[in-house]
Amino acid sequence: MFNLSNIEKIVPKHRKRIGKGEGSNRGKNAGKGHKGQTKHGGKVPLWFEGGQKSLSRRSPKAKGFKARENKFRVTLPLSALSIFKDNEIVSIESLLEKGIITEVIKEVRIIKTGELKQKLTFDTSVYLTKGVKEMLNS
Repeated sequence: MFNLSNIEKIVPKHRKRIGKGEGSNRGKNAGKGHKGQTKHGGKVPLWFEGGQKSLSRRSPKAKGFKARENKFRVTLPLSALSIFKDNEIVSIESLLEKGIITEVIKEVRIIKTGELKQKLTFDTSVYLTKGVKEMLNS
């Protein structure tokens, strides 16, 4: 049967008192060893390699950079517009509806690669290269 008189007594376990004289077996350096960087209460960063040049500084660096705006631009060849029918308007919205571009794209550029068999009208939101403009005018 459970009652308060037969519960096992919980005695708190005291932590070991360190640094209290040489006779205590935990005196002098208090179990931290002898002199050293971490023994005086200092902390060493996780990436510290003991004074040797760190891995990030030793490894070769990539040259150049990629502009963050590139993910908003796309370049399409003329052959990608073969989905459109005659006399249709090519704009960012129509390209999005046909599934050629995603909704993140803000700029579309058309280059002269491939053939264009149908006659299309291009919106001002779509940039055309010099070669495409010449081909449309002729």
